[in-house]
Amino acid sequence: MTILQPAYAQTTFITAVQLTSTEVGLSLVFEAAAESPLQTFVNQGDSNTVVVDIVDAQLQIPEGDSFQQDNPTAGIESITVRSLATNRVQVTIVGQDAIPAVEITQSASNLIFAISPAVSDASIPDSEPPSPDTAESPDAFVVGESAGSDLRLVVTATRTEESLDDLGRSITVIDREQIEQQSIISPDLGDILGTLVPGFGPPNQLNTARGQTLRGREAAVLIDGVPLSTNFRVNRQELRSIDPSAIERIEIIRGPSAIYGGQSTGGVINIITRRPGVDEFIADGQIGLSAPLTNQDGNGGGFGNNFAFSIAGGGEQADFRVSASREQTGSFFDAEGNRIVSESSLSDTTTYNLLGRIGYNINEQQRLDLTVNYFDAQRDTEFIADPATVAINGRQTAQALRIPGLTRDRNPGDRNFLVNLSYSHTELLGSELQAQLYFQETTAIGDFNDGRPGNPPQFFPFLFRSRLEAERWGSRLQIETPLNADGTLNLLWGADYESQENQQITTRFDNASFDNRNTLTPLQEFDFTPPYLLINLGLFTQVDWEASESLFLRGGLRYENISLNVGDYRSVQGRNVQGGSINFDDLVFNASAVYQPIEEISLFASFAQSFSVPEFSRILRLPPVGFSIARDINITQPIKVTEYEIGVRGNWPSVQTSLSGFYNTSDFGSSLVPDANGLLSVQRAPQRIYGIEATVDWQPADQWGLGGTISWSEGENDVNQDGDFVALNSGEIAPLKLTAYLENETLPGWNNRLQVLFVGSRSRGFDAGVENFPIESYVTIDFISSVDIGSGTLQVGIENLFNTQYFPAITQFLGGFDDRLYNGGRGRSLRITYSVTW
Repeated sequence: MTILQPAYAQTTFITAVQLTSTEVGLSLVFEAAAESPLQTFVNQGDSNTVVVDIVDAQLQIPEGDSFQQDNPTAGIESITVRSLATNRVQVTIVGQDAIPAVEITQSASNLIFAISPAVSDASIPDSEPPSPDTAESPDAFVVGESAGSDLRLVVTATRTEESLDDLGRSITVIDREQIEQQSIISPDLGDILGTLVPGFGPPNQLNTARGQTLRGREAAVLIDGVPLSTNFRVNRQELRSIDPSAIERIEIIRGPSAIYGGQSTGGVINIITRRPGVDEFIADGQIGLSAPLTNQDGNGGGFGNNFAFSIAGGGEQADFRVSASREQTGSFFDAEGNRIVSESSLSDTTTYNLLGRIGYNINEQQRLDLTVNYFDAQRDTEFIADPATVAINGRQTAQALRIPGLTRDRNPGDRNFLVNLSYSHTELLGSELQAQLYFQETTAIGDFNDGRPGNPPQFFPFLFRSRLEAERWGSRLQIETPLNADGTLNLLWGADYESQENQQITTRFDNASFDNRNTLTPLQEFDFTPPYLLINLGLFTQVDWEASESLFLRGGLRYENISLNVGDYRSVQGRNVQGGSINFDDLVFNASAVYQPIEEISLFASFAQSFSVPEFSRILRLPPVGFSIARDINITQPIKVTEYEIGVRGNWPSVQTSLSGFYNTSDFGSSLVPDANGLLSVQRAPQRIYGIEATVDWQPADQWGLGGTISWSEGENDVNQDGDFVALNSGEIAPLKLTAYLENETLPGWNNRLQVLFVGSRSRGFDAGVENFPIESYVTIDFISSVDIGSGTLQVGIENLFNTQYFPAITQFLGGFDDRLYNGGRGRSLRITYSVTW
């Protein structure tokens, strides 16, 4: 299991804040067991205020990301505790007529503030840590060694709240601070995950998930437990469904998961949205600018900007959060000044995101939550990849062709609308019940293609554009029941149901309108892929057993039933195809064990399965002669993946590390294979994928940290099913990925970070004849700096610090089939933001 830590120190999560009265005033207690003492910095605010910063800490309390009490005792006006974006918890104590007296001590599991309404400046403790002799005093400002045990960080990607110590799987948790930190380099979630998550494909700098598999297979993407993954695989844009500013954390299970059902053969990515506020109104905002720092082609358009705002509040019975953001990216250029013109580029895109969450406490045991998320990203540019490069012999870098005044009827982009209603009951006949009802609508519009004579071959011999539409609704129900009195044996059981309708529509444009006025005027629309309905029903159960203090066992099973329903239709080839229905079902299992021979080391092993279906759209749009839905199950047959994993985790006060190895197989796998024209088709064959992942984080001193990750995997399939396995292509199997970072807290509130990404070479696909060029290695280095200014934080990010010319792995792979896709990676770029909380 991997916990990504802030580089300069391990984050301590404060799990409870308690305020009680004493004979002399108040006792403010923070519950957070830590291996080393929490470091605090104390400053005097105005004439009657004390401000204490607890560094390398974040709140993870039931009340949300803040705590406040007004007039808690005579002489104290208010006490406020809140999380800051700089990995700090800030405590503000306001006296009514004078500066309060504050004494800070720390025990094995608590940080204690003794507060009294004093009148002397001498009551303000020194902000410098005391000498070792002073630290031994129970009344000292900072206490020395803590006898504490590791804080049990809780994740929910397993459907229930689980301590990371108890999970026999490889899991990565990316917290809000890390999301904010990496967003200063790229605000795209795919790029953030590609940088931080072992086993996930490297950043592709595209608005799709091409080349970003998880352990060589497809991952299920969720928002607050609601699945986003559709059956359209290559154009998957689930990670382009929410802005990073609306996210609290991201939990990634690496490897197949039976507990979440279909489309999770590679793992689960669960995006947790920001929580509602408590007790008071809290607002935070961010503004920023971005610009390329490399040579440009003289046509401008490189500057971008962003804005985000969030307000939260609540009381005993209800709470809310509303977040809004706007991001406008400029044009992108590689290190040599070439404009990046891939049709899937993130450049020249304006993105809007609106998130609303409302919670209502029916009583102490029951709660309702309603979440609405709207995401809209549109790309508007006059530049396309020049088709003339395809006619030039040899490999060519994509070149920009400007079409002055290009006018589209609809800009290419993504739109996602999600509504999620959840209900929880923490004490229902001795069990805890959770239920969800959700609706999602997704539209993805591609850019236009010109397939007329004289241009590179396209699917259609005319001007056209494709649009993907998906609509789904579903429900989830789960019940967790303790099976013994001490809570060491628990049963989780429940059911999932979902209905998903998918369709791909092609628009044909008028030739004369485009040739004479550079205007795309629609002539007709027709189904490229006919509408088809997928209905999923999953029944699951799982048992957790804490056999002893050092041994935790888990096992479960899931029954999955998926039906495909298609009406009679006429394919784009002009064939009449008989529709019908077909059902697939199977039983998948999971089992895991975690053993701790000593407190700092965990050994784990797991057996996990998952069940999903191939991308039916590519089968239905070009069916073979005589194809029948109900008859040709050799094409539509589902994918069942079985994975074996072993690993070890180490967690010491200044070193955290993990190492795992996996091997997964599927008797009838599915991969996308380009043909001579670069068009992708589904290839079904037995598959096997295996790999190693490792992480290390080291804090040699309070202000220093360094570490990194390694991901290596390989895979083959048996196309002819004769026992002769051939390497999978590099669109499925990512090359070796190494990451490293060095971070320093130069001064309190000022952090600097260098991070390195190395993507290795891979020639197995080329040697096997499944791709046209081998993948070449490359290295990029980024610089991130943040400093507290006033009540906010200024953050500066420089991507590709040394302006290295390179080609992302996926563009090397795709560019081997079409030069228009062979774009360089972004050259040196600057991004600046200022964030503030009120």
